[in-house]
Amino acid sequence: MAVLFAFGAMILWSVGDFLVQRMAKNIGNFEALAWINLIGGLGLLPFVIGDLGLLATPRYLLPLLALGVIDFVFGLTILKAYERGKLSVIEVVMIVELPFTILLGMLFFKESLTLLQIILVLMILVGVSLISRGEESILKKFYILITGAARPYEKGVILALVAALLSAFYNFMIAVNARDVAPVMAIWFPWVVSLTFLLVYMLYKRGTDKFFAHGRKHMKLILYGSLIETAAWLFFAFALSKKELSITTAITESYPALAMFLGVKFNKEKITGLQYAGAATALLASVAMAFS
Repeated sequence: MAVLFAFGAMILWSVGDFLVQRMAKNIGNFEALAWINLIGGLGLLPFVIGDLGLLATPRYLLPLLALGVIDFVFGLTILKAYERGKLSVIEVVMIVELPFTILLGMLFFKESLTLLQIILVLMILVGVSLISRGEESILKKFYILITGAARPYEKGVILALVAALLSAFYNFMIAVNARDVAPVMAIWFPWVVSLTFLLVYMLYKRGTDKFFAHGRKHMKLILYGSLIETAAWLFFAFALSKKELSITTAITESYPALAMFLGVKFNKEKITGLQYAGAATALLASVAMAFS
């Protein structure tokens, strides 16, 4: 079941991110994130009512609060990285989230990977890096991937590395809360915390009139994108509650490969042979990881 949940998360993320990308183009990244948190929070509320009493216990409340703060800071950091840097560069640097996550699993959950699993993780990293688009040559992409931390002059790279580290901690904290509290609560509570920060920021900066006006205009797209993205994170949380953090994250990390095919089908994006090879490599490695 854990493997099925992991593959479900990968498939749903590919569709959800495709729709969220359209949301961001119509209403902006900031508002898209707020709408996902709002709709996801409301949709999951009936499923967490029975667990709300746990929030009165610091043992459960504090890790959930930490997860909510990480969620909010990560969202702001990755948006700022995309704003300052090149998309292709940021995407390549962000995939170091996977080794960071594996390291946390080893340190705190005492997980370990076999030689075959390490090879499969490397194949996933290579495959996803080949998928990322941009003007840079393939050799330059690998150079950025390997030496990104030592290249402060590349705009957005430092922010992307911070975002990758935050994303790894977010994965780790979801695993902690999904196992210690409940998978649904591990998604719902941090989204409520993040939504609170986002709404306060919007009220302080520019009000919420534009936010709700965009919501009415693009409600169908926002609703579908938010629900699918919420379902993806739920599947991820349920998978983490049953299976190792390292393997689960590795399986789901190939979702950009599926998202790429959606971009080809519906956005008529042009994809190179190397990008197709990267997608195939990442997907095959993810399937192999599930059975390793």
